Amino acid sequence: MSIAKYFLGSLLALPMFGLVSVQAEPVGDETFEGSLTCSAPAGAAEDGRLSCKAFINPGLPEIDLALVLQDKDASGARVLDRIELRRGGNAAPFQVLKGIALHVPAGVEKGGVEMVDVNFDGYFDLRMRRANADGGALYQNWVWSKEQGAFIDIPELDAIVSPEFYAEDQEIASRWKRGASERGSDTYSYDGQIPLLVHREIDQLSAGGACGRIFYDRIDDELKKTGSGACDNE
Repeated sequence: MSIAKYFLGSLLALPMFGLVSVQAEPVGDETFEGSLTCSAPAGAAEDGRLSCKAFINPGLPEIDLALVLQDKDASGARVLDRIELRRGGNAAPFQVLKGIALHVPAGVEKGGVEMVDVNFDGYFDLRMRRANADGGALYQNWVWSKEQGAFIDIPELDAIVSPEFYAEDQEIASRWKRGASERGSDTYSYDGQIPLLVHREIDQLSAGGACGRIFYDRIDDELKKTGSGACDNE
């Protein structure tokens, strides 16, 4: 046996005998309930900062969030300018979420920031309501990437109206309406990091009051009409 092979075999055997500690990579835990707590530090009324702590995975240290808000407007709302992320008591942030520019109405808790596992990987993500559209709400999402060790943007997720997350089915549901005569429900599933629209149902109300439903499904990477019928009685 060569000397190189001998030493390689010895090194690989060390963890087996407990001589070297093996640090496991944090893994997703769908049963884990994350936490986000916030408190205004002394002087927050003057500098517009809100201090929060997020626990997004049992295998990761707690993350400190500093929500930096601009001055109040006439309605008492503030604008969230950026979120500075730190861990381990470090003075320098490991990431800064910039250019947010979202209004935070007076009295809204935690600066309007929420924690949801939006992609069912066992890591909690951050989101914030940013606008109303099609009878529902649109959100700005920051999704945790364990590969990058940071939050990333997924524009396709931000475009989903009023998303509802169903971990058991690994699906996102969206319900929307356009005017008084059309409403729809969409179902998304993930392809890697990207949520894809896989099923759509559209209810259309005619001038005479009849309601028809059209079904669409993703086939060969395209959303195609697969059927139609009367709307369910609701």
